[in-house]
Order: sequence, then C-alpha cells, then structure tokens
Amino acid sequence: MSTPQSVAAEEHLPRDTADVVRTVRDSRERAEPLTICGGELVDDGISVPDQRAVVSMRRMNSVLDINLGRGTVRVQAGARLSEIDRRLGAHGLGLPIVGDHRDITAGGFASVGGVSTASHKYGMFIDRIVDLEYVDPDGRIGTCGRDHHTERFHRILGAGGRAGIITALTLDTVEVDKDHSWLSTNAHRFLDFDSFVEYAHRQVTRPGEAVLQVGRWVDTAPLKVSRPVGTGHVQLGTVRFGQWSSLYPTAPTRSLRARREVGSRARKSLGVIASAAGGRAGMPVRNAAAGAVMLTPKVLTLRDAEYLADTVISSSERGPAYRVGVFAPLSSYTSVFYRLHDLFAGHRERTGCFTVISAMTYGVRSKFLRDESATRGLSTEDHGLITFTCRLRPSALPSEQLRDIMTTIDEICRSEHALRYESAD
Repeated sequence: MSTPQSVAAEEHLPRDTADVVRTVRDSRERAEPLTICGGELVDDGISVPDQRAVVSMRRMNSVLDINLGRGTVRVQAGARLSEIDRRLGAHGLGLPIVGDHRDITAGGFASVGGVSTASHKYGMFIDRIVDLEYVDPDGRIGTCGRDHHTERFHRILGAGGRAGIITALTLDTVEVDKDHSWLSTNAHRFLDFDSFVEYAHRQVTRPGEAVLQVGRWVDTAPLKVSRPVGTGHVQLGTVRFGQWSSLYPTAPTRSLRARREVGSRARKSLGVIASAAGGRAGMPVRNAAAGAVMLTPKVLTLRDAEYLADTVISSSERGPAYRVGVFAPLSSYTSVFYRLHDLFAGHRERTGCFTVISAMTYGVRSKFLRDESATRGLSTEDHGLITFTCRLRPSALPSEQLRDIMTTIDEICRSEHALRYESAD
C-alpha cells in the first residue's frame, strides 16, 4: 500500500463499496492514477510525484459482524485493527496479528501481507483472512477467499492495491483476553553484531513457548561535534547495541504490576514529547523514544506488548529514511543478515548517505509465504523477517546510488532464495 505524500492530491473518501466503484471508474475515464490510503495521509519527507487522486478508506471503518460460532469477524477495509481488537475483546476474542501501531487498517495490512512479533506463531495477517470483497481496476465488484476463486485471492493479498481495492474482509480470531494476559520479558543484550545475529538465528529457528519475539539492532554513525576552541570537529565513536526479547506467559506480582504502570506512563509521555520535538534539536528526544522500545519492560500485558513500538512509529522514525524488509529462509538467515548490514554500512562509510542504521527481526511461519516460495521455485522452509531502517542525511541519496542499493538487495534475494517484503517502507 503506497502512502500519498502530495498535499495537492485530490482525496476521495468513500463510505461504501458503491462509492469506491464510482471513484475507480471516474479515474479510469480520466486516465488518472489512483493511490490507495488506509487512513490519514502521512508525510515522512519523501514525495511521490504526479499523484492526482487518493482513495482514503478511513470512512469505511465499520465492524460489520462478529460471528461467535465461527470465531470470525467481518470488517470494512478502513477499520483500524486496534478498534477491531477492542470490539472483539468484549467477547473474549482477539486478532492474533495486529501490527505494531494503532493506526494500521485491515485493508492496508492485507494489501501488504502484514507481520508482527507474533508471526513466529500465527504467520502473516493474510494467513488469517477467510475471504474478502474487492473492486478491480475496471471498477467491478468481486469476492474471493480460501475456498473460492483462490487464485484471485492470492493475487490480491499482498499486492499493495495493484490487483484491486479491498473493501471488506472476514478474519479469523483467537480466544484471548489481551488486557489480562500477562507476559514476562526474557531480554538478552549485545554489544557486537556477530553475537546478536547468532542468537537471533537460534531464537527464530526455535522460539519455544514464546508468545511474542523480536530482536533489534542499532548502529549509529560517528558523531562530529565542533571543537570548543579553534576550528574543525571532534569525531566521537559509534553506538552499537542490540537486544533480543522473548515474551512468555506469567502471573505478575503486585510490585511488577506497579512497575508496569509506571513504565507504561513514562513511555507514553516520552512518545508525546518526541512527537512534538521537531528538527535537529528534537533528535535526542526522538532517539530516547527509540531507546525506550529497546529496553523492553520486565512485565506487561499482551496488548501493551503488541503496541510497544507505537512511540517509535509516531516519533523517532519521522523524517526521510530508506526502509527494506526481506523474508530470509532459515537456512540462509545469517548470510542475508550480514550481507544487508554490510551493504548499508558500506554505503554509509563511502558516501555518508546514512546516519543511524537499525534492524528489526523475528520469525515468520506462514503458509502463504511458503506457498509463494513454492510458486517461485524456492524452498518452502520457514523464514525470518529482517527489516532495515536507514536514516538519510538530507539530499544524500542520489537516484543512481539508490538504484545500486536496490539492485544489490535484489541480487542478495536471488542468491539466498529470499523474498523481498515490499511493504517495509
């Protein structure tokens, strides 16, 4: 799902499928390209040229039906997963895969595949979709699902809106009380990349009884500061730090509950401050918000854990950045991780185009992903998702350098039998 950045774009806000049909047909008659947006328009500093029309699904946000007998929920595409989950909670149900921030919509997540820190257990979001309604590029309404029009079903899922606009979905749920399911964090921290990757590979391969799992690595560029006297600069060292967190069911004590409450309030307050901190002066605060995610609390509820990264999404990762995600087969996981890291670190050293290089990783056991691998003639083993986010220096990534990076990533995927995750941006 592409997110429109042009403030001059004409925005369409359909309320139902018929409105979507009219918008698609009008756009087709005018030979005008459409961009699909799940919710609010977001500006991350990277523009999309020549974007004249935007279809925003944020008014198509209803929970249409909760079927307790089948354990499913029917929703419109613009419904936020956090709101769906809240409604399900009243019935002792929940969504197994929700993403890591509260503004993700059902249609948007389905369009890009959808992964989370529970993907080692429940797969991708699209593995949980029973059926869907869509509007194709010619403005025709259709339906498809696991048991009917399956080829079309797989073509639309994960296609980023290119094969059709998803307007409604039926989702599988699980029995869970996320507000009262407590988790304890088993965290391991690392100061060298080799140890981090080795440990991450073991955890991705053998997650055990972990309810959630996630590894994060941060590698900053040397910091240049002006000398207090004279001219020139002093260069300080890099910061290299990693953490792997596995979260398990627990029964918390009163003191741990109190610590959770204090920590939760502190992170939310930091997120609010970081969101309001702009420019270079606000960078330390935004980095502190990112650091708060690295230091996972010892005990927290399942719902808290699912949205732990929300402060990073809303604050510390604002601004221009290059993002890429790769599904690496477990047999080549470490090789893919090293090659991607060396690629970005090498470009930073040679050109200075990146500042902070960060990575996030966890396991993905997905039927959809295994089927996709089989279709491409690749191994059908399980995967680990590796995503890199590289903050850009202003105007430091010329188009030819970007093409070189993308070409190298594609070559890594081909040689390692990996799959690129198109939604990582």
